[in-house]
Order: sequence, then C-alpha cells, then structure tokens
Amino acid sequence: MTNKYLALLNELKSKSHDEPLTRDSRVLVIDGLNTFIRSYAASPVLNDDGEHVGGISGFLLSVGHAIKAINPTRVVIVFDGKNGSARRRQIYPEYKAHRSFKVKLNRAVTVDKQDNQLYQLVRLTDYLTSLPFSISIQDNTEADDVIAYMVNEYFSKSQCFIMSSDKDFLQLVTDRVHLWSPTKKKMYYTEDVVEEYGIYPTNFALYRAVIGDTSDNIPGIDGVGAKTLIKRFPIIQQEQHLPLNDFMRYVESLNDKTKTLQTVKDAKSLLERNIILMQLGESNMSVANKLKTQNILNQPIPRLVKPTFHRMLIEDKMTTAIKNVDFWLKEVVQKLDMFALNN
Repeated sequence: MTNKYLALLNELKSKSHDEPLTRDSRVLVIDGLNTFIRSYAASPVLNDDGEHVGGISGFLLSVGHAIKAINPTRVVIVFDGKNGSARRRQIYPEYKAHRSFKVKLNRAVTVDKQDNQLYQLVRLTDYLTSLPFSISIQDNTEADDVIAYMVNEYFSKSQCFIMSSDKDFLQLVTDRVHLWSPTKKKMYYTEDVVEEYGIYPTNFALYRAVIGDTSDNIPGIDGVGAKTLIKRFPIIQQEQHLPLNDFMRYVESLNDKTKTLQTVKDAKSLLERNIILMQLGESNMSVANKLKTQNILNQPIPRLVKPTFHRMLIEDKMTTAIKNVDFWLKEVVQKLDMFALNN
C-alpha cells in the first residue's frame, strides 16, 4: 500500500474517533448506465435457463466490490433519463451520434426479454429498490451533470467517490472528490490525474476540449493530440484554473509561424463549443432538475429487503450468479442499512 493510501486511511481513522459518522460522511456516487453497460459486455454469466444475466449480476458484484473497497456511509446510483442529451445536441447535433444504446427507464413499461440488454437494465432497477441505495433517474438531464451537481453542491461537505470509467469525471477530482475507475481498478486523486495525464483536474475539461472525445463524438483540433498540446502549450499544465480566454491570449502571444500554432489560433469557436459540451464543473442543470435531485436525496434511504432480493433471484433463476448471497448482502450492505435506519 502506498504512502498516499496509508495517509488517507489514517486520516479516516482519526476522524472516526473525533466526529461521528453520518449517512452523508462518505458518499459513493455511481454512474449507473456506464457501470451497467460495462458489466453487460464483460460478464458472460448465464442463469439456469442459459439466458445471459451478466448485466444484472455483473453490476451488483462490481458495485459490491467498490463498496467493500471504499466503505461508504451512503450509496447513490444515477441513471440517465429520457432526452438527457437534448441540451447538448441543441449545441452540437452530432453529440453521441454513434451510440447505439438508447434507453428510457420506466418501470411501468414491460420490456420483452428478447431485448436482453434493455430487459436486464429495467430488471436491475427492481433489484436496486430492495437495497439501501438512493436511486436517481431524471429526464431531460444527463447523469454526468446530476453527479457533478451532487458532489459539488449537495454533498459539498462530504467525502465523495464517483464510480465510473468515464474520464470526463476527472475534472471533478479535488482533495474531497475522488474517482474510482472499475476498469483500471484505480482510485484517482489529484496527483494521479497529474501523473497519468500531465494535467491538473482544474484544467482537464480544457485539455479534453482541445484533444476531443471520440466516445462522445466530439472532435478536437486536427493535428493537436495530448503530447503536442502539452509540449507546445505548457501553460495548460498549471495548477490553477486556466479560462479559455486566458489560454487563447497565451496562444496569440506566441510568435512562431508553425501550422500547429495557427490551427489552434483559428479554433477558438470549436473550443468554446467543446468546453460547453464537456464542462461539468459548472452545473448544467435546470432549477427544476436541481429540486428533483434534492428531493430524491432528502428522502429516507430505503432499507434492505432480503426476502424481495431472494425472490427475484429465484424468479430470474440467478441463485448461483452471486455466491453465498446472504454473506454477500451482509458484507456489502449491512453497514449501509444501519445508516439508513439511524439517519
């Protein structure tokens, strides 16, 4: 274990003696759709009828692993709702244009099992309602923005851990907010972002605006990759936040006549658009969606309902998908259930 993690562990131990833990002391906020899609693709688990159920079981096991590693006092799972990308598509119609997975989570709608992926996602929400988790599904806003609002504003005094393989969340990393990447099995603190990318989280959105994001179909500046950006424009490596206008003034102050420099000078409008699309640090949510989020998080946390969880496993013929279910429930959710009871 590195000195960094030992220091964090000692800090948490000391705080536990001085300050009583509440349900919002250590919050794990999970990017629900990101976690499900990754689990669905990676887990080959079948039920007793030979049907693929890896999306459900993989999600539960992955979340369980994170809970055991992070030891949160509260878990919040955020899913994208209907028309979540509408605001960004008004700015850039090609935003996420090549993503084939589209979903409207509505538990009142029956989904045919032949659409296995969507069926598993909807069925997963049934499992989650029997566990001591807060669930957020909101239309007309992206999960990324809801998560940013939660960790930056609602849980502003909490230690927060975001679970996602989406690199966009690295811009939210601070001494209070950390990112757990389940694909890399790595926790990102500020120094980890700097070590891996050469950029502080404060300027990660600008960095991404320049190089682009193929997963969201957002093009960057042609011919300017990560290495070129850092080598030619080292100001982006500063720790303090670098506004786009300051970056462009710096670019304009350079005197060389290279094609790269001129390309960046000509790309201000593209960068302005990309910053709007990628920025999570400033809330992109409407007042109505903020109020919905507050209402969800202010509600009592549901309690563990073991009989319901067991019944669904039997109905879905998944009793072997999670080994020793009672022990797993005790290990993963017992402490969370106690916080739900006492807070």
